Amino acid sequence: MTQREHHDTSPADPVRVSEDPADVEKVHDLISDMDVAMVTTIDSSSPQGRLTSRPLSTQVAEEDGDVLFLVRRSSPVMSDVLADPRVNVAYSSMKAWVSLSGAGALVEDRALVERLWSKGADAFMEGGPDDPDNVVLRVSGDTAHYWGGESLVGTAVSTLRALTGRKGEDGGSTVVELP
Repeated sequence: MTQREHHDTSPADPVRVSEDPADVEKVHDLISDMDVAMVTTIDSSSPQGRLTSRPLSTQVAEEDGDVLFLVRRSSPVMSDVLADPRVNVAYSSMKAWVSLSGAGALVEDRALVERLWSKGADAFMEGGPDDPDNVVLRVSGDTAHYWGGESLVGTAVSTLRALTGRKGEDGGSTVVELP
C-alpha cells in the first residue's frame, strides 16, 4: 500500500492506494449496504460530451466490485453506455461514500433479468422480466475510491480531518484497485 496522487486528489490529501483483497471486500460490503446509486455516463446526445447522472437501484453488488442494474434497452442511460462505456457509480450513506469507476455493458440474459426482477422493478419498468427491452446494465469496476465506512462519528471525524488538512491515523480515503 502506497501514498500517491490519484484521481482528483492532491499529493497533500491522505489517500491510501490498495490492491489488498480485504479492501476489495470492504468496498463490496459498503456497496452492498447502499441501494440507490448515482450513475454518471457521457451523454450520447451531447456533442460536447456532457456528463449526466441518474439514480438507479443496485440489484447486485458482486464481490469483485461489479454492480448490476435493471434498465430499459431504449433508455438514455443504455444509449450513453453503448456509445461510450465509461461510467462512474457514486454511493452515499450516513457512514460512507464510494465512487466506483469502470465500464458499463449491456447484458441481454433473460434468466438474469428474471432472477433480478422484483416488485420494485415492476413499479418502475413496464412489461415484466420477459420484455426484451428490460435488460441488465453491468458496470465492471476498475477502481473504487471510498471515504469512511466504520461509523457515522468515525466518518465525520476523518472527513473533517481530511478537509482541514489534519491527518490522523484514520485520515483520508482509500482507492482500491479492483480485480
